[in-house]
Amino acid sequence: MKTWPEALSICRAWRGALASLQLFAALTFAATWGAAQQKDDLPHPKTVEELKKAMKDVLDKEHVPGAGVALIANGELLWCGGIGKADIAANRDVTCDTEFRVGSVSKTFVALALLKLQEEGKINLYARLQDVAPEIPAKNKWEATHPVRIVNLLEHTAGFDDMEFSEVYNLHDRYDFPLLDVFKRFQKPQIARWPPGTRMSYSNPGNAVAGYLIEKVSGKPFDQYIRESFLRPLGMKKADYPFTDVVKPFLATAYEGNPPKALGYPSIYLRPAGDLKASPGELAKLVQFLLRRGKTEEAQLLKPESILRMETPETTLAAKNGLRLGYGLANYSSVEGGVVTHGHNGGIDGFLSTYRYMPEQDWGYVILLNSSSSSRALTETNRLAIDFLSKDFSKPRQPATSPAAAELEKLAGFYAPRAPRNQMFAFLDDLVGGTRIRVINGKLARSDLFGQPEPLLCVGKNLFRGEKEPEATTIFFTNESGGRALAGNGLNGIPYSERGNLVLPYVRIALLLLCVFVMLTTLPFALVWIVRKLFGAMKEVRHLPVRVLPLLATLAFLLVPVCFAQLNGPRIGTFNAWTAGIFLGTFVFPLFSVIGLMLVLRVPKSEIHRGVRIHSLLVSSACCMLTGFLWSWHLLALRLWATQ
Repeated sequence: MKTWPEALSICRAWRGALASLQLFAALTFAATWGAAQQKDDLPHPKTVEELKKAMKDVLDKEHVPGAGVALIANGELLWCGGIGKADIAANRDVTCDTEFRVGSVSKTFVALALLKLQEEGKINLYARLQDVAPEIPAKNKWEATHPVRIVNLLEHTAGFDDMEFSEVYNLHDRYDFPLLDVFKRFQKPQIARWPPGTRMSYSNPGNAVAGYLIEKVSGKPFDQYIRESFLRPLGMKKADYPFTDVVKPFLATAYEGNPPKALGYPSIYLRPAGDLKASPGELAKLVQFLLRRGKTEEAQLLKPESILRMETPETTLAAKNGLRLGYGLANYSSVEGGVVTHGHNGGIDGFLSTYRYMPEQDWGYVILLNSSSSSRALTETNRLAIDFLSKDFSKPRQPATSPAAAELEKLAGFYAPRAPRNQMFAFLDDLVGGTRIRVINGKLARSDLFGQPEPLLCVGKNLFRGEKEPEATTIFFTNESGGRALAGNGLNGIPYSERGNLVLPYVRIALLLLCVFVMLTTLPFALVWIVRKLFGAMKEVRHLPVRVLPLLATLAFLLVPVCFAQLNGPRIGTFNAWTAGIFLGTFVFPLFSVIGLMLVLRVPKSEIHRGVRIHSLLVSSACCMLTGFLWSWHLLALRLWATQ
């Protein structure tokens, strides 16, 4: 699985995804090469003061205004405070009590609440969703053999899609718009895309459905139940889901960009999945609660076995075949700095967040940023915190074995990802996704399409780890259709992938790059004939549409990334000039492509210049081929504001 998706603002990811279509291969190669060449040049702080300075250097380098940080060592609060500014204009510093929007860290409390309700005998997490809440408009054609269970909602294994564009921001309804009404309005995400309980794919709507179950079972609004059962008992005095008057004076300002630009506070529909506000000091109490196995200073709120269940994935095929690490109940394991930590990340407009902890060594930390522009800032401050807190502990690694080369060869091949988080952007997996597995010098090695191979060490039957990883992070297994599949945890995790043909992605990339290159030649060519036309040098030229339509098709195609680049925040799911431009571009591009090809084929050869005809034929053919790809990816006539 991938551990970074919640470290990025979902809207920034959406905005950039389609825009990358034209240069996807070149950019991917550059990014892969750069990552391979980059050295870990971060310092290794020995004191809290050194750590604060190192983190401040990261924030300055990445143009992040401020960070709230809490460090827990030996189960106790070692330091809690701020680095930088909570509000630049007001010159307000970040402190231990500064509140941040923590995004998907909110999901942790949804899981805690349902575990408590299960302990009280009010719900069974392994019950079928349709039995507990038949009013939820979920569709699952595998229901007879693979029903959607409540546990699947928490482990993101229901097969649900992520949010629709118009489902993200609540711009017109009251803040507490009923969750059930949200699910009835936006039904597409609740359609299982593969048999539930087989693969993990992050779904905010799925977790929000779990939040709705808290309301149905407890008889209280989900936020009230969580506030009464966990936030206040943990000592989180201000933390809350609603944007209360208590929180407002303490909330950090959200920023994006360089120089940092202040953002607003857009409301969201899926409140259980991402609307919590909390300070680093308050989330430190959550970390201590998890380290103490469900106990506060005064009471045992949850049984230790419930906390362990949170940390343990069960419902993916990878987990069922023996991979210990992965996404549990809104709590996932991550392998960084040679250690395994648990916790969750979050990302929402102008904020990035994470909390991590290691029960075996009794330490943890919280990092909250008030800018969503730099995932690198979160990654590097994470590494600094882990390096500092784990410096006095040994970092054992699971011993490796040496299987026969013939056994390793059975695992070799190309594995294509088959569990996209956003179905609309599954085409990115087709373009540059996938994992190559090779046997090199008697050892297994992994890489992406363009990256350098990295050794994998065998630590069990079909279980492998990286050279610097403490235990198995990658597993090969047979899926339910009898094919070979692959999945992996860790910083560079591998989503559920199935073995396929290695030639296909390279051919696809070559064809698309060729199509885009041929289409772009219409631009300099148009400069010539348009100028000549304006000065009357083409009075005798016939069949001008043969030249015009390929140009219009190319311009329509280029219009789409231009419009995407202008979208941010709430505008991405509303009807406006930019979303209208995206619709227009993806609607007229195929029309101009097909009509242009038909015209150039129908024009008599004697009535048009041979070079013009060949060029128009090539461009129109390239446009039609690209139209075919876009059609197969369901990227034609995109209406981002629409409710599917």
